[in-house]
Amino acid sequence: MTMPATSFFKRRIVPVLLYLIVFGVTAWALWSWFAPTAHVRYRLDVTLEVDGAPVTGSVVQEMTISAFPFDLFPDGGGSGRNVRGQALALDLPGRGTLFVAMTRYCTGTTEWGQCEGDYGYLVDQACGIKREQPNFAVYVRRFKRLDGSCPLTADQLPVMVRFDDENDQSSVHVVRPEHLAAAFGAGVRFINASVTFTGAPLTTGLRTRLPWLAKDPPPSYSVMIEDADGSQRPFVPQFYFERI
Repeated sequence: MTMPATSFFKRRIVPVLLYLIVFGVTAWALWSWFAPTAHVRYRLDVTLEVDGAPVTGSVVQEMTISAFPFDLFPDGGGSGRNVRGQALALDLPGRGTLFVAMTRYCTGTTEWGQCEGDYGYLVDQACGIKREQPNFAVYVRRFKRLDGSCPLTADQLPVMVRFDDENDQSSVHVVRPEHLAAAFGAGVRFINASVTFTGAPLTTGLRTRLPWLAKDPPPSYSVMIEDADGSQRPFVPQFYFERI
């Protein structure tokens, strides 16, 4: 006797489909737990004082961080991250423009052998996030819970620069927070900076102002930087004014 097609579907096909659905949902849940990905969108705000009045510039950027699947093991694992956005352009009335590049000073190496000044670690340092847990999955999940704002100290600021001519990328000069008055004139000083977590769209449009961004790779310059004691030393950064 031949089994009706409808009965065969209910007895054989439906259980298989349900099994596949349960298996897929379980696998996805396990993957999300042991290999999570966090998309952190934040607004970088930098405030200076110009002739006694505060002037603030803002830019929205995004950092994505993922834990590697082999983080199932307490002593193993790792994470990868990527940053998207553009540099902050802070126009100072009658003084010029300060650009906060998507580049940071390398002050040493992390426990993972990476440059501690890597721009991808801006949020980590601002919010005091360190890998103190036994695996990277826990570390990455901390980024999913970020809310509000985190302050940035002057030492944690990205590299700030100015141009003699914005159309000439080689006319760049590094500007230290403590030497803003020397770069833009008396009455200019750093007040504060912060990262604030937001759902706003990424800031765009810098290519219109700096058209060479679309023509050339990120430039690398050897420029002189002045230390706190007034001495000069070479600084060879890879300036990023845009990361896609």
